Amino acid sequence: MTYLFIPQAGDREAIDIRLSALSTASKAALIATYNKTQKTGIVGVRAQIHGILALHYRFNAVFGTSPISIKDQFEVSLQNPIVALGDHWAFEISN
Repeated sequence: MTYLFIPQAGDREAIDIRLSALSTASKAALIATYNKTQKTGIVGVRAQIHGILALHYRFNAVFGTSPISIKDQFEVSLQNPIVALGDHWAFEISN
């Protein structure tokens, strides 16, 4: 699931609003939000990508890493579902 994000006017403000909403989210809530988004997939709605980018920034701030991949500053991808692993997260292992 990849989205080609081409920045436009107003994106930073929209991302900041979503980032502010995530500022008090617990680690478990961040993981649940990521998994819900990953299950839905990227549907191509710009507002969704703002939320995904905010989630990426929040994961980096809280965990030091993010399950959301951003390649060359423009390709935004969701990876596999994740699970809590102690005080961190890990990709869920499929059987």
